Amino acid sequence: MAIKGEKEPPARPVRRCFVFRDPAWLRNDDDLLKAYLDPDPLPLSRLLARRLGLDGADLPPAELPLRVTHRPLNDWQFDLPEDREAAAELPRRRAPPTDAALAIRFATEDVARAFRDRAERALGSFDAPLGDLRLNAALHWGPGRGEGNSFGDLADAHRLIRADALGKAKLDGEGVKVVIIDQGVDASRLPPGSRFMGGWWKPSQPGAVPPGQAAKDNHHGTMIARNVLALAPRAMIFDCPLIPPRILGNLPAFLSDAFGAITRMALDVVLLGLIRPNRFKGRWVFVNAWSVYDPRGEATPGEYTRNRYHWVACAVDHAATVADVVFAAGNCGAFCPDGRCAEEVIGPARSILGANSLDSVLTVGAARADGIWAGYSSQGPGQFPEYGGPPQHKPDVAAPAHFRMLDTAHRLAGGSSAASAVAAGVVAALRTRWSDSDVSSGALFGRLRDAAWQPDGSTGWNNRHGHGVMNCADVLAGLAGVPAS
Repeated sequence: MAIKGEKEPPARPVRRCFVFRDPAWLRNDDDLLKAYLDPDPLPLSRLLARRLGLDGADLPPAELPLRVTHRPLNDWQFDLPEDREAAAELPRRRAPPTDAALAIRFATEDVARAFRDRAERALGSFDAPLGDLRLNAALHWGPGRGEGNSFGDLADAHRLIRADALGKAKLDGEGVKVVIIDQGVDASRLPPGSRFMGGWWKPSQPGAVPPGQAAKDNHHGTMIARNVLALAPRAMIFDCPLIPPRILGNLPAFLSDAFGAITRMALDVVLLGLIRPNRFKGRWVFVNAWSVYDPRGEATPGEYTRNRYHWVACAVDHAATVADVVFAAGNCGAFCPDGRCAEEVIGPARSILGANSLDSVLTVGAARADGIWAGYSSQGPGQFPEYGGPPQHKPDVAAPAHFRMLDTAHRLAGGSSAASAVAAGVVAALRTRWSDSDVSSGALFGRLRDAAWQPDGSTGWNNRHGHGVMNCADVLAGLAGVPAS
């Protein structure tokens, strides 16, 4: 209740994203289609307000009842400086859009409610509208107990997972394409001889820079790429700065951005394989070093974090049909969670959320370079068990994290982010020999789980290490009799 004499606080704006599946207006409403395709979102904002009978359609831009902030399925562009001919061919191969997505900033909750109530009549049916959610790159390790900020170095990390077996087998990532879905990569800080190809980005995003040009003080995405290349040095690196590089922590990002980026990448990967089959067909790895720390921005509790059929989850599932998708488990473990973790998502069964919990992805927890579990690493089980079935076994495996990388700008490979990068490097190395037509993603992830080992000598799955720490030598032994194309 306001105290007498005090002004009521202004209403907080509300953000929602609406996804329209095969709407008729994409085919036969010229005015709406033209506004949707216009790079300037202002005409679309005014037209929507008029179509839905919302007051204020002709007010100055800052006072409009709604503003379209972006169109996720239109925003992401692809740069491929290493093959400009293929990049030029790509737009001609894309099919006309059949789905549309609108991210909208409403002046008040009442306006958002009015839009939702009227949108189906004016624009057609839509998926449940969803709100903002904080997505954060997994950056920190809570050391606790005075044990320091790191343990071991890159060589120790590789010894833990017996990575020397990959080099002995000459598995160097040749022909494998790895997309770093993160804050952006600084290509100038990749090891000499690295094969940086380009990537997907949103030119309309304020402060956005082209792929490979992350700011010098933005180390996280580059750390991910370097850890992949440490195990698969001949892999081709692609950048997708889903999280704007100008912000380093507590980034409010829209689920719509992830939906747009992942959808566009999955489609482009297939088309690139048709345009340049010898170079781009098959053998793609998507590494996602981000997770949900605070679900309180959800319009409806659990709409993304615990919804198996959320459209971002469905987009990731589709991407998993054309690439091996690797996710960090997250940093909200019970003993030293990241300070950004909301209380309700800390600890067992509460901290591996959303797409990180899908069966189609490899979910990776963090261990020290000696195998001891990192107390911040998010704990299973996951959120999507089969109906009436046992708890979902997430994370799948554990990999080393918070080890030193002394010859790099970031110095420390921390969090379950680093663990997911190591795991993605292992996957990329294995794909050197076995393509996805030889061994599917599901089968490859199954072999990684089967070969893993528990540092305490136990067997089976637990909610910390998953099925255990990765073991490259045993994976290779299990794949020895599998034909390779």
